[in-house]
Amino acid sequence: MMSYRSPNRLRLKTLLGALLALLAAGGGIGNVTAQSNSLANSADGIATDSSDATPKGSGELRIGIGGHYRVGCLTSIRLKTGDRFTDPNDLLVETVDGDGVRVQFSPYAGMNFTPNDWSEITYIAPGSEAAPIVIRSKEAGVLLESRFPLAGNPAEGPAMIPASTPWVLAIGDPLGVDRIGTSNVLTEKLARIAVTKIEDSGRLPQHVWGYDGVDLIMINQAGIDVVRQLSADQRAALTLWLKRGGRVLLCLGESTSEFQDAAPWLLQWLPLEEIQVTRYDPAAFETYTASQTPLKRFEGIRLPRKTGRSILMGRTSRRVSAVLAGSYVYGLGRCTVITADLDSELFAEWPERLSLVTQVMGDFFDEKDERLKRDGSIAFNDIAGQMRGALDQFPIKPTFSFSLLSLLLMILIAILGPLDYLLINRVLGRPLLGWLSFPLFAITLSVFLISQAKPNKVDRSGENKNASEGPLANMRANQFQIVDLDLVSGAGRGLAWSYVYAHEPAQVKAHWQLNDQMRSLQSEDSELTQVAYPMGYPGKSFGGIQLAGENQSLGAYQVDSVPSEPGIGSEISDLTIAPRSSRSIACEVNLAVKPIANEQGLIRRPGSELLRGEFTNPLPVDLLDGQIVFGNWVYLLPTRVPAGATLPSLGDLRQKNFRWKLTRQQSFEKNVTESVPWKTGD
Repeated sequence: MMSYRSPNRLRLKTLLGALLALLAAGGGIGNVTAQSNSLANSADGIATDSSDATPKGSGELRIGIGGHYRVGCLTSIRLKTGDRFTDPNDLLVETVDGDGVRVQFSPYAGMNFTPNDWSEITYIAPGSEAAPIVIRSKEAGVLLESRFPLAGNPAEGPAMIPASTPWVLAIGDPLGVDRIGTSNVLTEKLARIAVTKIEDSGRLPQHVWGYDGVDLIMINQAGIDVVRQLSADQRAALTLWLKRGGRVLLCLGESTSEFQDAAPWLLQWLPLEEIQVTRYDPAAFETYTASQTPLKRFEGIRLPRKTGRSILMGRTSRRVSAVLAGSYVYGLGRCTVITADLDSELFAEWPERLSLVTQVMGDFFDEKDERLKRDGSIAFNDIAGQMRGALDQFPIKPTFSFSLLSLLLMILIAILGPLDYLLINRVLGRPLLGWLSFPLFAITLSVFLISQAKPNKVDRSGENKNASEGPLANMRANQFQIVDLDLVSGAGRGLAWSYVYAHEPAQVKAHWQLNDQMRSLQSEDSELTQVAYPMGYPGKSFGGIQLAGENQSLGAYQVDSVPSEPGIGSEISDLTIAPRSSRSIACEVNLAVKPIANEQGLIRRPGSELLRGEFTNPLPVDLLDGQIVFGNWVYLLPTRVPAGATLPSLGDLRQKNFRWKLTRQQSFEKNVTESVPWKTGD
């Protein structure tokens, strides 16, 4: 294998497709910076003698949340510091990615380590079920070996949770959610919802990355002691997870005062002007669930009516209209509240308690039909597979049309046929020269075609004039970015998914940084946190199958967490790329943006879901092909809306039914509608 060495750095910038309206002007997380180094194969391997989730000879390792984790998602690793682990910064946590290549994660910067106690070391992304995990010391070598748990019943202990199974954390009583989908004891059918019961605050992560893969968190009266014992880092992690898009179900009944004393930060998720407890009439719950079992009056928190979305309306004991269940936005997340302690003795004996929970949560607990439609299509039927297919395409070589190849073939036949015969035999009169002209022309044409089929070298003038030689000249990077910004609360999150291609073998080093446009949105006193990990793993979402074993041909690479200004950054080093292949990597970012005043001038028309008023682009970048979505309607903005520009009236914009737009439904005369089947290519 040939080795190359080039100290020059390059920026590989490729933005694929039309992003969200917020990103249409080019704002992004950053760019992949790659540096080619000499190839070196590591001879050391992973010893995987242990086949279960317990380390050999000790119980000094804890994986995920209560032993539960998802493949491809960031998973917390806890170690008990003591005689064997005195300096956590000296450790490396090693596993394999989705390709079976060994990857080493350094301790996450900014973690608080507790001497002689359990401490989170880092967050890693396992590439397969039961992937090996090795704890290494930079000086002493291998200290501990284990494996991730196998897929199984989460109710019975540590297990891998499939991507298609919703994952719920129950801080308190699970309210029967863990029994959804089970038929009876005889069939031993596993529950359709994976529930992790949190009975100890030490199981919850200290950083938001530890909640990667969690779909819902339920908190009720039985979990008051747990939330009371949460550390400051754990409280901040839970709040940030909700703020960046999580979902929480709260049961605030008579125990509201206890929550106010034990966890006042939890009640700040709700838009409450004052905290009051009211006595409610249970008739609304009975009607909502079609219950034949009457309930007694109960006490619960008083929810606001003018903000949020009212799911269930009822009455107090004084016959005053009130909200019994509501949903409220917190940053990019959503908090659903039920004004009753559903884990109390009153509701525990009520047969329709689970029905109340499932109906309040809407389609989250609905059973979906996962049977494959046998329509003969072999294309990806999911967004992840579609995106991977687009990112993993690199125009490294020029393409020739069929007409050009046909023309070259006709020229070859013409020269070797009539022209050769007329020139050699008739004009020169030397037929033996055909033995020389035939191979000479064939070789000349072959050399010409080979030269035209060489890989296209990237023009790096202005960045690196000497980068046209060596492996960097034939490297490509495709990157897709998604950035969500809440300019009201100041929450921001982003994902950069990159595919790096090398035509010749190379080792690359990748790191991410915010561009100038994103930095202009970032709050001055906020810290930026980033985490990088290998993206993609075997499964339906990526069109792959799981292969057992380790890739012995590619050496291990490192994922390092480094302090940066401001906050924490991530970089990937020694990432080996085989000849004519690509590697998939990702970076997630949390940032705080500058809140803006609500000066849009948009109000809802009385009695309808339509908006009226003027719209002002609040971003310092232009919006390309932007859309405003409100309720069930979408407003199509002009092709370009400059930064700070104002549209005088939304009534002048084209309006569409958002639900019909997604389902490709069209309306015709006489109130007739027609729906076109959804195409996976769209």
